[in-house]
Order: sequence, then structure tokens, then C-alpha cells
Amino acid sequence: MSVIVVASMKGGVGKTSVTANLAVAMAAELGDGCVSIVDLDPQNGLHLHCGIDPLERQSICKQALRRRSWHGVMVDSRFGVTCLPYGVASESEREAFEDILAAEPDWLERQLTQTGLGGDDVVLIDMPPGPSVYLNQGFACADLLLIVLLPDAGSYSTIAAMESWIDQVAQQRPDLQSVYLMNQMDEAVRLNRDMGEVLRQRLGARLSPVGIHRDEAVSEALAFLQPVLFYDPGCQAAHDFQRLAAFLLEPVAR
Repeated sequence: MSVIVVASMKGGVGKTSVTANLAVAMAAELGDGCVSIVDLDPQNGLHLHCGIDPLERQSICKQALRRRSWHGVMVDSRFGVTCLPYGVASESEREAFEDILAAEPDWLERQLTQTGLGGDDVVLIDMPPGPSVYLNQGFACADLLLIVLLPDAGSYSTIAAMESWIDQVAQQRPDLQSVYLMNQMDEAVRLNRDMGEVLRQRLGARLSPVGIHRDEAVSEALAFLQPVLFYDPGCQAAHDFQRLAAFLLEPVAR
């Protein structure tokens, strides 16, 4: 089993959209049932991208509070991906869940082990933006950390903080790989192009050679509760996600 944690240091960069659409692209490569997505973001939006009912009541948050395994909350989508929603939770439930995560640093790793996923399966985990007990859990068990950025000054300003986190984690997890992903690129906008070049110079080989272009089809697909590969398989973003899946599957398979 390979674990990819999708993170960002700021909100609004399209992290959840990347997680879902990348997972569907990977499932197209590996086959139905070989890719799972886990929503560890209290915003609970990941399942919407995979066509799962917005009123879905399954919840890994509440399952954790009941001290039960994930088996009861795994929802199969019609796009070849299994989803584990964060679920609708009250503020007190969220706080209690986060207390568990703080007290049990290996909680996520244990849950992944108990799911019984196969050795060739891939799990993508969507994290809330910024430092959190959720991200600490992800750092502990990830094989690959995918950090989503926009080609703008706001994202550029967060790199130093993320690099500091990665350096600290590397002391315990020298095997952890990390890749930065530029999302929503628009070559027609000069500032976008310029900031993209700044990011390439700053990150070098740590920046994925495959980025995701800005494409209205991604937002339109979400409105129809579909991943973009199914909504408009010929669009630029769909091709980008397919190329990104191929690029990332190589290192996680090693």
C-alpha cells in the first residue's frame, strides 16, 4: 500500500479538487477498487467530487469517537474510487476527534493497516491547510507528500514554513518523499507566468514537471458531482491529471 498525503499551507489552492481528480486518474491506471481517498479535512468536501450524495452520513470522525474501524464508512463511488468522508460533525465532535489524534500519533497508520488494503493499492489523504494534528498524522505514515501551490505570491510566501516542517519531519522520516504541484496555471496571464517561473527557480527539481492548468471544466464537473475525467475527458485539466497520475505512480511504486 502506498500513501500520498495532499497538503497545503494556505486554503483556496484547489487541494481537495486535486486529491479527488488525481485519485480518479490513478484508478483509471490501476483499476477499480485499487485507489481510496480519505478526507481528513473538517470541511468534508472530498466526497462531492466523486459523485457521493451530499447527504451521506458516513463519518470517519464519528467512527473514531465510537472507537470503530473504517470498514463501516468506506463508500464506493461509481468512478472506481473508494471514499472515506470526514463526515458532518459538530464542533464538540471535531474537538474530541482532534484530541484523539493529538494523544495517539499513530492513529492514522493503525487505521490504514486495519482496512486490509492490498500491497498495490494507493491511498490519497486530503488534509486541511496549514499545520495541524491532521498533518502530523499524515507525516507519520505518508510515502509521498504532495504540496499544492498556486502560481501567486501568497503560495510563494508559504514555502519557507512548509520547508521547515519537512526538515523537522525528515529527522524521523528520511524516507519521506515530497513533491510540489503547481495548480491552476494560466499562461495567458502575465503575473501567473511570472510567478510560475519564480516558483520553478525557487523549488527546482522539487516542483513536479507536470502542473494542472486553470480549466473551467474542473468547477463545472464539481457542480455535477463528477470528476473532470468523466465530465470532460478531452479537456486540458483531464489530460493534466492523467499525466500527473503517471508521474506520481512511479515513485510511490518504488
